[in-house]
Amino acid sequence: MSRVLFYCQSSLGIGHTVRSLRIAAGLSHHFDLHFLNGGESIKDLRTPPGIHMCQLPAITSDPEFTSLRPADPALSLEQAFTRRRDLMLDSYARLSPEILLVELYPFGRRQFGPELKPLLKRARSSGSRIVCSLRDILVTRRDQAAYETKVVDLMNRFFDLLLVHSDPGFQPLHGSFSRLDEIQAEIAYTGYVVPEITADSVSSSKTIIASIGGGRFGHELAEAVVRSAPLLARRIPHQIRLYTGPFCPDPVADRLRGLARGQANIRVERFTPDLHQKLAGSDLSISMGGYNTTMNVLATGVRAMLMGCTNNGGMDQVERVEKLAELGVVEVIRADDLEPGRFADKVVRALEREPAPANIDLDGVGTTVSLLQKLLHSSDNPPHKIDKQQCLA
Repeated sequence: MSRVLFYCQSSLGIGHTVRSLRIAAGLSHHFDLHFLNGGESIKDLRTPPGIHMCQLPAITSDPEFTSLRPADPALSLEQAFTRRRDLMLDSYARLSPEILLVELYPFGRRQFGPELKPLLKRARSSGSRIVCSLRDILVTRRDQAAYETKVVDLMNRFFDLLLVHSDPGFQPLHGSFSRLDEIQAEIAYTGYVVPEITADSVSSSKTIIASIGGGRFGHELAEAVVRSAPLLARRIPHQIRLYTGPFCPDPVADRLRGLARGQANIRVERFTPDLHQKLAGSDLSISMGGYNTTMNVLATGVRAMLMGCTNNGGMDQVERVEKLAELGVVEVIRADDLEPGRFADKVVRALEREPAPANIDLDGVGTTVSLLQKLLHSSDNPPHKIDKQQCLA
């Protein structure tokens, strides 16, 4: 069985890790899959069977992405990077993988270049095929021209294939990266990466699932959910489950639980690894507009209210949510909707409407498997640009 070494770094939330693990789970049925996790381990997030997990000394970021710090206070940042680099190179030497799969870099995580470039150079000199795994929308940079120049250079130096986990009919990558045509590596759209829905549940009352991703952002939305709960209790029979996220600061989570105390229609919890399963049996999802949560909504077809996060300087969530709203798939939550009375009205209206079908390619995992298999079978051919249809031909 061919070996894949998959590097992923989440610095603030859980989105990059969750999406990468969904891809890795699909790949593990066809490849010997080894996963290098550079972000903090997430309590209660189960590693899918068939994946060999290597937890690197975790490195996190401040909310503005201006500085990095090791999760272990006993390590300096330099020590953490050194240990991580050595572990990555040791893993590569032990496995000799046919494919090195790198999430986001070089389109992001440029601060991790010092540990990634030695790995990329080793893989390049050893004949591994090197693949970038990329989400649908990139964060715009202040120095966008210089940023794109550097990305093109690194892609052309090291990478054989760029996998864009998007549907180009809905969100083409050139909308946030203008120099895509200068990349010499193969480029293929996979469709969006969604979870496998295996079961649902049925409730005698309406069930509302509210979540704020990893929990470092979105606190104002979580508070609006809690403060509107007494108003909703007088209008509709329902139950609310609010998930604050594994990285929600303790004072924020404690305050939300305090606000919810004594309200029979709402329960505040930290995290569930089965959010997509809970959405499958719910009547309404209220959440931020991150990639994975949005894909949970599309995969289940649940009614949804989404709010785009702008705290980290990016507008990818806002763009994704607004586009889906234009198609009638979701309802947008804006800042002035968070007043409890107005928010309760919005919830009631959202429960009364049927969402439009998305008609978006959601086969990101299956297509990724096919593309990597094809990449290995064409390993004797020089890199050339292809689209998704050509890759699957």
